[in-house]
Amino acid sequence: MVKGTGEKYNDSCLRIFALISLFSEGDAKFEDVIKLFADENGKIAQISNVVLNKYMNTLKIFGIDVRKRKGVYYLYKMPFSITLDESGLRAVALMKSAMAYMANGKTKKELLSFIAELEKRYDYKTKQLDTVIRNTRNYDLSFYFMKYKKQIAECEKFCQEENKLHIKYINHEEQEVVIECSPIEVKYLQNSVLFSVYSPKDAQVFDIPVEAIMSISLIAKNQKIKNKKCTSVKFKLRGGLAKSYKLREWEHSEGMDSDGWLTIVNSGEDFAELANRLFKYNTNCVVISPKYLKNQISKMIDESLKNYL
Repeated sequence: MVKGTGEKYNDSCLRIFALISLFSEGDAKFEDVIKLFADENGKIAQISNVVLNKYMNTLKIFGIDVRKRKGVYYLYKMPFSITLDESGLRAVALMKSAMAYMANGKTKKELLSFIAELEKRYDYKTKQLDTVIRNTRNYDLSFYFMKYKKQIAECEKFCQEENKLHIKYINHEEQEVVIECSPIEVKYLQNSVLFSVYSPKDAQVFDIPVEAIMSISLIAKNQKIKNKKCTSVKFKLRGGLAKSYKLREWEHSEGMDSDGWLTIVNSGEDFAELANRLFKYNTNCVVISPKYLKNQISKMIDESLKNYL
């Protein structure tokens, strides 16, 4: 009992905690909530509804948002609740899928514990969105982890050792490609695993699907990769996009001209990925150079227009 207070005060505190506990377990029916206000004989007086409203207002004062819909109470938000968008939930789901194939040990145990604690703190909207995503998305990476387990481990090892590599792979056009490059990272994107590398010769970053790699070999440390003058992409943006655009670490700005066009110089981003990104900017973006990328985006526009003919 708190010093200087009566039994009634302490009983009220216990009921507050009992309410929070009940709501945190999931959606609670009205009949289950009102039972907390029954007397010693289990009898519920009509005045209990008035008392319940006072307790609900008390929870609201402390930042605990509980809402009622069709006789059911649900915990909408707590002071320490976490809100995640679809991208954040995808990342968590992907992590959980990947951990299913991790070796048992301290790291796996700690990660599982972290995710469990994280999910407990989702606010109501995040829980609802998570339910939708679980039913509509497949994050099962077992195919990759079983079939390409050795290749993934090899790529991760190359990233740690920072070796110069000679990679042969099949591109999206079913063509055999050979590049000399430096490893960057292994990426896990939805249902695929990508080996991200940088080619000085092409001055580009390539994201190569693991299953497309035919062979990887080391380049001797005393053998230098032939460099080529960096192929930069220059493009202009206008309007609200120009004002809100955030430069990537491989980009720099040449400033805004008198007509409101912001000029950006991009060095190192994969041409295919950059083309897709710039294409989305529509009429607010104009590619200045190189001619190859201008033609590629022009081709994408023509292909898109065919859908409306």
